[in-house]
Amino acid sequence: MSPKVNRLALVAALAIGGLLSGCSGGEERAESPRLGQCETLLGAESVEAAVKTTGGGDVEVSGTPQADVLAERLLREAKQWQESDLQHTLYTGCRMDAFEGDRISGTVDVSVKWSILSLGMMDSPENSRTWRRANESVYVQPEPGPARMRLVAECAVPGAIASQPSDLPLQFDVAGASLGTELRWKLLSTFARSVTEEMGCAKSPVIPSALPPAT
Repeated sequence: MSPKVNRLALVAALAIGGLLSGCSGGEERAESPRLGQCETLLGAESVEAAVKTTGGGDVEVSGTPQADVLAERLLREAKQWQESDLQHTLYTGCRMDAFEGDRISGTVDVSVKWSILSLGMMDSPENSRTWRRANESVYVQPEPGPARMRLVAECAVPGAIASQPSDLPLQFDVAGASLGTELRWKLLSTFARSVTEEMGCAKSPVIPSALPPAT
């Protein structure tokens, strides 16, 4: 075989290799460890569905998608909390930014923090219009803002002050403009279960499988 033919064969092989690499890029990103951790935290099927709704071909993942790490940080904060403390750290469980070229086509973000709202506030006339009671320790706000859903849950932390369970509940948020109500709830409820199961609450909150109906 002539040197010219050899060079042509090499160029063709490199071109095919580059095409295959480009085609598989999305698959490799979808199976990245960080996205896999989000799947563990939020449910694999729900994460896959959420990524599809964004319409992007490439996904960047950030956050701290380990329930035990989130629980450890939340527990530490609760044990140091005093009733005068109104500033609480927001922890991102998983953030998925989908890209179409260089443009962000959609974002899904789940987060948790200790809420400034107490459970006693939930039944006030003002809050009862937007909050739904799931049970004695869980309330849901289907639309606290555009493309957002929120859940608060009581979690008594051993070592915290006596008023903590009702005055400092956990707050979970899911945001994503491309998400429908059902998918948003699946992500939110699974996220809340994943974290509270690691919290070691004196009485674990019961996160319902279905979105509580409006009353």
